[in-house]
Amino acid sequence: MIGNLRRAVAVALAVVLAMTSVASQAGAGTASKPKRPNIVFILVDDLSAELLQYMDAVRGLAKDGTTFGNYYVSNSLCCPSRASMFTGQFPHNTGVATNKGSDGGGYQAFRKHEGRTYAAALDQAGYRTGYLGKYINEYPVPADYHVPVGWDEWHVAAGGGYSEFKYQLTRYIKEETAQEKPIDPSGGKYLTDELGQRAVDFIDRSRRYAPGEPFFLQISPFSPHSRIGAEAGDKEPRFPPARRDRPKNQFPAGEFPHGDCGRPDCTSIDVATLPAFNEDTADKPSWVRREPIGANAIKELRKDFRDRIRMVQSVDDMVERVLAALSPEEQRTTYVVFTSDNGFHLGQHRLLRGKSTAYDHDVRVPLLVKRPAAGRHGDLAVDAIAQNVDLFATFLDMAGIRGEPRDGRSLLPLIQGHKVKGWREAALIEHVRPDPDAAGEPDPDADELQAPANPGPPSYAAVRTAGELYVEYEGDPRPEYYDTVTDPHQESNDPDNARTGELAEVLDRLAGCGRPGAVDCWSAAQLH
Repeated sequence: MIGNLRRAVAVALAVVLAMTSVASQAGAGTASKPKRPNIVFILVDDLSAELLQYMDAVRGLAKDGTTFGNYYVSNSLCCPSRASMFTGQFPHNTGVATNKGSDGGGYQAFRKHEGRTYAAALDQAGYRTGYLGKYINEYPVPADYHVPVGWDEWHVAAGGGYSEFKYQLTRYIKEETAQEKPIDPSGGKYLTDELGQRAVDFIDRSRRYAPGEPFFLQISPFSPHSRIGAEAGDKEPRFPPARRDRPKNQFPAGEFPHGDCGRPDCTSIDVATLPAFNEDTADKPSWVRREPIGANAIKELRKDFRDRIRMVQSVDDMVERVLAALSPEEQRTTYVVFTSDNGFHLGQHRLLRGKSTAYDHDVRVPLLVKRPAAGRHGDLAVDAIAQNVDLFATFLDMAGIRGEPRDGRSLLPLIQGHKVKGWREAALIEHVRPDPDAAGEPDPDADELQAPANPGPPSYAAVRTAGELYVEYEGDPRPEYYDTVTDPHQESNDPDNARTGELAEVLDRLAGCGRPGAVDCWSAAQLH
């Protein structure tokens, strides 16, 4: 009897254990997939790398994040660079060469790509998407404005964005204003601040309208781009900071004696300390060579540099505000990506204001990625060569979307700290010289010339490796070459260097890569 009871208990226990195991296995088989991450992409305008040291919140993204030290844009003009980000392709494959539709670029050249951007792919995959700020040069905003495919919210400057104060901003929210498509006046509010508020509102609406679903938010302030049409002697600064960040002794008065430049006092900052500032250009190609910058011009550049630092304080405030808006759970599952569409120069190589060159100050820009808090901890620094054509694949990879191969590759393995074999060894930089007489409004990216005899760069193509810069200019039989290990600021041109022959072959492959019958761009980016 006792033996039978024991056997009965043992059988019952075995049944319970078996049922528990089956339930556990069933639960494992039916468990929900890991939550797809949110993505916040902050794309600023004309941010040169030396400004990063004055931005505490942005530099804070490196904590438990990934910093790319060799990130290059494919083109240093706004529109071609942004087209490369949206599509994952180099300018020679997007067909977006300049900022103006009358000159082979602008929105007119880009619009055909709107159905194949990362926004279209993310939206189709169930992400709630929002775009805020500057879009593509010459994007028109009539009363019944066009909202590109893939965007659930569309808050884009309809005019005056470069002024930071006298702008209009669309307010398309799919769930609320899809029929009316409002356009709001600025009301005198600083544009970067307004974008920060709208970013916080977007996050809140995403919780309400798409609970449990991931979101993709792109914030693209105009800062620290200059005003359009600025002239010497204007009361309004060429680079207009928020009112609060201006010096107290100027009108309108700011909140700091000398303005807000982050931690240092603004008066201690001097543009003349920038590497290669006003350096002798006798070794440079003919278009660069020019007389030294005079004292009055240096005084203006000094003011511009300090104002650019003041301008990015509002960007830093915006980043801090957006990060604070994320809930603890959202912080666990959100990537925050920060970069610029191009760099900028202020007196380096005796070039005044502009960004059209292949030198590092114009094409090598910051790229920081704050990883989800639930992921790997620790600060990572990546030396691998990355480009803006990689962002398309990166965003899709973050979202778990398999996309078609294009010119770039996903940076996600590098962001997560993995070693990647066979990574690119050369970056391609392209530039088509804009036609100064092209029809339309003035080009906001036009370089400021010191004299009619010193025009901006001619069209060129360049290769940047881990330790070299090689440039070929249209109409110039001699290349430009720098060993960037011994000459990191490109001050001593060596066009007869023995390495130019091999780099010319690399450039020849890259300049036509991805076209029908040509090698793909990833293979072309290998040195051997």
